Amino acid sequence: MTANGKTIFQNTVLLSTVELLARLMSLALIIAVARKLGPELMGVYAFCMAFILIFEIFGIFGLGPYIQREVSRHPEISGLLMARIFKLKLIIFLISALIILIFSLTAINDELKRQVIWVLTVTMFFKINLEATNSFFRAHQKATYEATVRMSFRLVYTSVGLIAILSGRGLLTLVILELIAYITACCTAWGIYIKKIDSPFHRVCYPDIGRLVRTTWNFLAIQFVQTIFNSIDRVMLSMMAGDIATGLYSVSGRFTGAFGFIPSAFSGSFFPALSRNITEDFTGFVSLFKTYFRFLLLIGAGLGAVIAGLSSQFIDLVFGKAFYQASPTLFLMAIALVFRFASWPFSSIILAMNKERQSLLIFFFSASVNIILNLISIPLWQEKGAALATIASLIMLIVLQLRAIGYDTLRQFQLTRLLFGPLITGCLTYSVIQICISFNMKLSLILTGSFFSYILFSFISGALKTSDLAVAKEFIIKK
Repeated sequence: MTANGKTIFQNTVLLSTVELLARLMSLALIIAVARKLGPELMGVYAFCMAFILIFEIFGIFGLGPYIQREVSRHPEISGLLMARIFKLKLIIFLISALIILIFSLTAINDELKRQVIWVLTVTMFFKINLEATNSFFRAHQKATYEATVRMSFRLVYTSVGLIAILSGRGLLTLVILELIAYITACCTAWGIYIKKIDSPFHRVCYPDIGRLVRTTWNFLAIQFVQTIFNSIDRVMLSMMAGDIATGLYSVSGRFTGAFGFIPSAFSGSFFPALSRNITEDFTGFVSLFKTYFRFLLLIGAGLGAVIAGLSSQFIDLVFGKAFYQASPTLFLMAIALVFRFASWPFSSIILAMNKERQSLLIFFFSASVNIILNLISIPLWQEKGAALATIASLIMLIVLQLRAIGYDTLRQFQLTRLLFGPLITGCLTYSVIQICISFNMKLSLILTGSFFSYILFSFISGALKTSDLAVAKEFIIKK
């Protein structure tokens, strides 16, 4: 087993485990927040987050994939690139903050919304720099550094957030605590980078910033369109259906979004290796993609089956009776989760192939379709219409991604064989859950039964093989 393969596996496991713990803490906090605030204030929070995300994209500048791709190929540029990126982000933040301030004072009448937006604006500065620093860690395949940073953020935010909510504090206090947590995590990341990776203290001139902008412009455009694609539904829902519908949609999105760390962890481990292998070892590139896609889709199909099958039970257990109307929306968002997991490897492949321009056009078209579908579906079905629009636009996204990758490459991936096992496993697991529900079994028994059924069906369908277990064992214990 190659050392590179072992590093990829260990990084994936570490990032997934850390993010699982982090998301569990985040879920505990959001449950407490939702029960404290109720659907209307949750809608306010969701609107403010979605609004800031639109500006946040300019600060992030789409640099994550660029950093991982370029630094993985040329590690020696790390320190100088870090210095240029920090200065670029500072300039963008100052411009964005001024625009947000003017807009909030002139276009937003609700005082609470305005205050929350101001706090989240300051948070944005530390968040966008933390994102960039973690991308450098991923490019160097130093998952332990990223794990340390992410855990420091979640531990601070969750602990003080729960204390604040349980003591009766409101939404504004919560976002202030989020700001404190991001400051802590960002400073931790900077300290680790300086000590373990490289010195970022380089002289940077404005022409250097200009060259960086020109080089990465397509990545910015991709990230901007992706942000619109992922957040415009909440903004449109808030404007067209009100805060209650937005709150119901938000909790469904939060629940399925709690598992977003999984494709992110896979991408963080596989993308740098894919970027290297596509130019050095195409056979290894194809093999890596097959592993990446098969396991990610298998996990997504299993999660989708469980969440869809138990949507009503999860809403009641996690968020309470006040959110019971969100059950159908969670069912639809579980389906969307499967398509979202499937799209991640294709996005990675397109960027590894240096096809940023095509990726931009794909997300632009998909976002446009999403907006049009939301305009049609939200007046008819409110939050459920937004979920249906999300599913349809994700399907469109995948179709366009496959076209961009090209037939010759797809033929070597053997996608039909990769798709069959995970999807059959998900469908059979969902069927088992429905049978268990019909017998009025307890939730704990249903979850246990669905887990073992999922494992069994994975082997029967060929999605998992006994050789996978041997490989995992070798990765873990072999020195």
